[in-house]
Amino acid sequence: MKANELETLKDWFNDYIRTFESDDDDINKNIILKHEHTKRVCQEIIDIGGELNLNENELYLAEAMALFHDVGRFEQYTKYRTFLDLKSENHAELSVKILKENNVLKIIKDEEKRLILKTISYHNRKVLPENETETCLFFAKLLRDADKLDIWKVVTDYYQRRDDEKNGAIELGLPDLPEFSDDACNNLIDKKIVGIEQIRTMNDFKMLQIGWIYDVNFVATFRKVREREYLEIIRRFLPKSKKIDYALEIAQGYILEKIKHEKNYHRLI
Repeated sequence: MKANELETLKDWFNDYIRTFESDDDDINKNIILKHEHTKRVCQEIIDIGGELNLNENELYLAEAMALFHDVGRFEQYTKYRTFLDLKSENHAELSVKILKENNVLKIIKDEEKRLILKTISYHNRKVLPENETETCLFFAKLLRDADKLDIWKVVTDYYQRRDDEKNGAIELGLPDLPEFSDDACNNLIDKKIVGIEQIRTMNDFKMLQIGWIYDVNFVATFRKVREREYLEIIRRFLPKSKKIDYALEIAQGYILEKIKHEKNYHRLI
């Protein structure tokens, strides 16, 4: 991908976002939330890709994936008033649909177009498909890591200011009750991600966010999570519990081991 092609895609994206401007403060607040998220994910993917020695054109391609990964979120929230896919529709599939219907990627090579659409369609899946090319899986993992890094930022910032400004869209309409799911906590202890089907309360949702660490792919991402103390911040907003403390210790140890032993991907294309 070339620099001028990426700039054209950015222009389309910004024009598209403007179509969702509304007199409804709730809609505007959450459109801005996702717009800002997108911009930060673009920067995160550039930073991780730079550490992985991607060349200039590869970084443009990665940034285009980040730019459009949540383009379906704007229609989703405006139409359904929720970011919860289970109560609306799959936002990754909606993103792909919007890009296809508007023929947004017509200016780039067919091979790059297919790669972008596949990567976006995979970015929110519980697990990645095994029968994919190494290049596609590489970029899918790159996008998933960049996306998680900023979602961690969004939720940790939110928990720290929640008493002053609540946003039901971030909380997915979950009840803020003192209890938490033993099953969700057991997943963390077993070094597994927490399934969305296990989420009943805000505390379960926070444990799901801690469990994302078991779906991180690159050493650069692990380093950023540790430096920014995302998991530790989430822990502060969970109930006092030796079991949760133990789950966090396991997650912290997992991060240190990955930083120490796991090799970075190098260029694959």
